[in-house]
Amino acid sequence: MGPTLSMNLNPQEPAQHVGRVIPLVFAVSTLLLLLVAWCFAHLSRRHPNAGSAYGFVTSVLGPRAGLLAGWALFGTYFAFALCSMAAFGLFRSDLATRLHVLDHPSSMFFTIVGAALVGLLCVTSTRRATTALTLLEGLAIVFMIGLSCAVLWKVFHGEGPRIDPALGDLFVPAPGVGASAFTLALSFGFLSFAGFEEAATLGEEIQRPYETIPRVLVGTILGAGLVYILATTAEVVGFGTDPAGLARFTASKSLLADLGESFFGPGCGDLMDLLAVASAFGCSLASVLAASRVLYAMTRDLLPSSPLARLSPGGTPLVASLAIVALALLGYLFMRLGCGASGSDAFFWGSTLGALALLVAYLLVVVSAGVSFLRDRDGQSVFKVLIPLLAGIAIAFTLVVNVYPQQLGAYAVLPWMVLIWCLLPTPLLLLRPDLVGRIVPLGRAYAPPLPPPPAPRGTRPV
Repeated sequence: MGPTLSMNLNPQEPAQHVGRVIPLVFAVSTLLLLLVAWCFAHLSRRHPNAGSAYGFVTSVLGPRAGLLAGWALFGTYFAFALCSMAAFGLFRSDLATRLHVLDHPSSMFFTIVGAALVGLLCVTSTRRATTALTLLEGLAIVFMIGLSCAVLWKVFHGEGPRIDPALGDLFVPAPGVGASAFTLALSFGFLSFAGFEEAATLGEEIQRPYETIPRVLVGTILGAGLVYILATTAEVVGFGTDPAGLARFTASKSLLADLGESFFGPGCGDLMDLLAVASAFGCSLASVLAASRVLYAMTRDLLPSSPLARLSPGGTPLVASLAIVALALLGYLFMRLGCGASGSDAFFWGSTLGALALLVAYLLVVVSAGVSFLRDRDGQSVFKVLIPLLAGIAIAFTLVVNVYPQQLGAYAVLPWMVLIWCLLPTPLLLLRPDLVGRIVPLGRAYAPPLPPPPAPRGTRPV
């Protein structure tokens, strides 16, 4: 999950559907993702594992549903690896243009270089690289918050575009913005939080996963949601809420860099672009690592003799990681060379594929959480079922409006591609029940036991 990357590219597409109320989109997305995070937190306490949604759904709904969830989640991380590499190429070429290093630099060239660097880090020093990139992303978030506050202060004091309509109207949809248009915009709100659930893939690698992972899941949504609302508010008022301002907003290739340059000069724009490059690279590496762990967890259960189910001496699924890097790069090149997509098209196509596949995985997870609550058979759990119920309704409606009414261009085809991808394991489910039957015992064997309940007050442990 890269907040800097999200705030540079993700708000443009929703603006074409809902206009100025982008902050409202991210506020509603925060509330809905809190419900989903609650479901992940509940299941991660009960069933910590390396497969995240794959392990959760398997433990509650059985191996067939678990395989579908794991396959959808794997497709999500794979698509995010692809679009993060595309974003790295976009930001790096934009930075080269700003610094006058190259004339008309190719984003494809920088994407290939970024993919090669990600593969190299998977082989050499993944842990050190992720630590450094996490710290750099934290620094980028601090700069993003500072820039957003400074822009809002300047606008309120008469510099830059005038706030018309009032700031409060950024959270009130304009006439003509219907539920379908708003829900389409929510797809990119979900996309901006995508990756928060990656912490659940570390259920077999960290100490005290029952406590740590739920706190990280819920805390990430709360923190990121507040940052997103602040940043999108500054971006919308900084570009202007009139038609000309919104046109510049949707056409921007790097929102934070353009915002910083317009208010504080080219140096600020260059700095934000540089931080966006690092954020995109960090997202590429994180997506590859997450996809490799889900792929490792599935092949460990289904095909334990496969090279994809092996760990390197360092304890990481190296072969799976390198396979993800290679396939993501091939997918990007197919979009660019085979489909004639631009660098921006490759990013938005890949991110749309990933977001829709993620919603499928989320839907199966929230259903699993609801079933888990019902099985507890206590009065409190019955009321807790309302949380996954509301989350499931929101996710299902978002999926439906992406299919009907039909979108334009490639976006009319992308939902059906996700459907085909999610159905690919069906022949395996039908023709090889012996393989599917391996999932449950192996999944249980790798999950650590639940901690004992705390002793009642006034008693001494035996």
